[in-house]
Amino acid sequence: MHGLIRIYIVFFIGLMATISTKAQNGTSPVPTAIYVGNAAFEAPIYGARIALTLQEDFGNEKRPISTFIGEFMSDTAGIITVSLIPDKSYLIQTTKDGFYTQLSKIKTANFSRTRQNKKGISLRPRNIISIKGNIVMPEGKNGLVMLKNKTTNNVRTKVLDETGDYDIKAVKGSDYELHVVIKGVLDTIIRIEEKELNMASGNVPFVYNFIPDAPKPNYKSGDVLDLESYNLKFIDRTNRLSGEIWLDTLSRILRDNPKVKIEIQIHTDARKSDRLNLILCQKRAATVRAELVERGVSEQQYTFELKGEDVILNECVDGVNCSKREHAINNRLSLLVIGGAFLFEKENE
Repeated sequence: MHGLIRIYIVFFIGLMATISTKAQNGTSPVPTAIYVGNAAFEAPIYGARIALTLQEDFGNEKRPISTFIGEFMSDTAGIITVSLIPDKSYLIQTTKDGFYTQLSKIKTANFSRTRQNKKGISLRPRNIISIKGNIVMPEGKNGLVMLKNKTTNNVRTKVLDETGDYDIKAVKGSDYELHVVIKGVLDTIIRIEEKELNMASGNVPFVYNFIPDAPKPNYKSGDVLDLESYNLKFIDRTNRLSGEIWLDTLSRILRDNPKVKIEIQIHTDARKSDRLNLILCQKRAATVRAELVERGVSEQQYTFELKGEDVILNECVDGVNCSKREHAINNRLSLLVIGGAFLFEKENE
């Protein structure tokens, strides 16, 4: 055993001496730029992890020795800069969420301080998606649609002809800005949030159509849909609705705006235990779902959040005596827009 240890020590000292000798003979490390780009379209990839390993055979190709150099991360331009030894072979493992992992090699033959030492790596995205739509073009006009990645600031541009059709590829995992310009008519920026793209299937494009001078949507993702005048209440502690007119209104909104998605939040008062309130919420959600299904609304356009007694609107929390009328305020539902945007004008306005 001691003899084997001595052999390893001698080998290690010999290895270090060899590397040291080569460094003294003019093979000191030189700066090298590694660029990571998107294989689907010309764009840098920010935040790619690059694991770098030096591989040397020392005359025995069947028993190469690997030395892990380190892990690096690409910047917003898709670049890392590392110091590599000329006339060596390195293994590069590149990973990034939403992309396929890639193994590649870089051989530093002819690398020197007098050259621009570069290596390019292309990663194939898993979550590529088309952002497409139509801009209604005024007669005789043309324009541009520019899609800007808010993480890398990379911009892809599509020229608009008289049809107004556009189709630009993007990758999930970032916020984007869609900049639409029609000279003398329109110059506007539409923000597309990461969560909106994440909800869309990779095989189904994210569609944004635009009509210049049309009324702007008054509801977008994150807004609470104001239908309070339609009586969004349940009768006491039952799953019976106080009124159904709001269901007709909501159904019309969802059918007219297929990209819109609503979170239906179900609330109870605080008179029972959390478990019983959860059961009541489940029954109430089933009632609302049945009503929407009957009205032909796609189940892809709404989801339920069972709030129970988490959000009490008055002082009627556990341990406080309140009248039935006071408790009734909390037996309700609320509507949160979680996807898309739409114009809604109340019928009584």
